[in-house]
Order: sequence, then structure tokens, then C-alpha cells
Amino acid sequence: MRLSVTREDYFEAAMQILADHGHHSLKMSTLCQKLNVTTGSFYNYFGNWANFIPELLEYWETERTERIAALSLRPADPNDQVRLMKELAIQVPHSAEIAIRAWSNGDPVVAGFQKRVDQRRFEALQTVVRGLVSDETKVELLSVIGISLLVGLQSWRSPVDTEELHRVFDEFDTVIMRYADKTVH
Repeated sequence: MRLSVTREDYFEAAMQILADHGHHSLKMSTLCQKLNVTTGSFYNYFGNWANFIPELLEYWETERTERIAALSLRPADPNDQVRLMKELAIQVPHSAEIAIRAWSNGDPVVAGFQKRVDQRRFEALQTVVRGLVSDETKVELLSVIGISLLVGLQSWRSPVDTEELHRVFDEFDTVIMRYADKTVH
């Protein structure tokens, strides 16, 4: 048995189970076995399974959405912001996100998180695109296209080929630059 694990260890292991086997395989016993810990360790951190699921989804939302949104605004140059957001989006755990999206179809709690994550990602992309494009209609359209590319490739191409995702996002970057207003930045 492993002597100590962190909450983050549980969340990362859960994300790996989701990625490898889907949401139906995410169970306390599977999670504890993957971490080589007892269920007592799990109960010590989370109390019960019903508490764990929202905490896992909050972790996903924070680490894979809020963190990306914040990091992508660090560079001062809007072009660098677009490039960084693209790189960070390519690094999300696509297989786990596919499983979460499938899970959201049958679980209203998960669906609420999924909807919030999608909306927050859309808003973050709008913020970055707005740094280059002054036409608000185009900002919204480009942001819809960007989120649709991410969700579409995750859903259509499983497992996601990161090289293909790079090519698609590079082309999307080119499209954004076509609409870039040199007076915005």
C-alpha cells in the first residue's frame, strides 16, 4: 500500500481512468486500486463518493479551464496570447474530456459542470480574440468556431491526434489573423 496520496493524486488518477476506460469505470474501488490505497484513505479525504464527484469536476474546471484562461492572458502581446491558448488547449486531457462529455449526457450534475466549462472556455477565447479583432460580431463568431473545433475534434477523432489538432489550430490562428485589426493592439 502507498503511504500517502494527495487530493490531486485522486483527481489525476480519476482523470486517467476516465481517459482510459470512460465514466462507467470510474468507481471508488478502481480509483483506490489505481493509487494502491485503501478506501479508508479515500473516505479520509472526501467522506463519500457523492462528495468526490463535484470536487473532481471542480478540479477539472479549475485546472483545465480557469488555469488556461489565466495563463493565456500572461503574455502582453495578443498574438502570443492566441498562440499560448492554442498550445494549452492542445495539452488538455482529450480522452478524459470525451468521457466527461459522454457522462454529462446522463448526469445533471456533470452536465452543469460541462456547460459551465464550455461557456467559460468560450468567454476566455473571446477575451483573447478581442485583443486582435475589434468587430464584436467577428469575435463571437471566431470564438464559436474555436470551441467547435476543439469539441468537434475531441468527439470525432478519438483518440485525438495532437499533430492534427496543431494543424487545425494553426489554420484557425491564420483565420483569426485575417480579421485582426492592427489598431486593436
